[in-house]
Amino acid sequence: MGKHTELLGAALIGVARMGAAVFPSGLKKALDDRFFGAVFQVTRVTNDKYGPGPPPGSGGQGGPEARRGLRR
Repeated sequence: MGKHTELLGAALIGVARMGAAVFPSGLKKALDDRFFGAVFQVTRVTNDKYGPGPPPGSGGQGGPEARRGLRR
């Protein structure tokens, strides 16, 4: 990573920390919940594309859909 990139990252983190001190805790919690909720939704949808996993008894665990016998 270049020195300019590291400086930019450090500056952004510093600005974010200063801004976090200004916001009320309720707003920080709402932003945190919204951000991680969006990340969870994206990863859940992405992981759903891969199907339920290996069937039971094949040596793999499989997902809950596979354990219930649901296949796509």
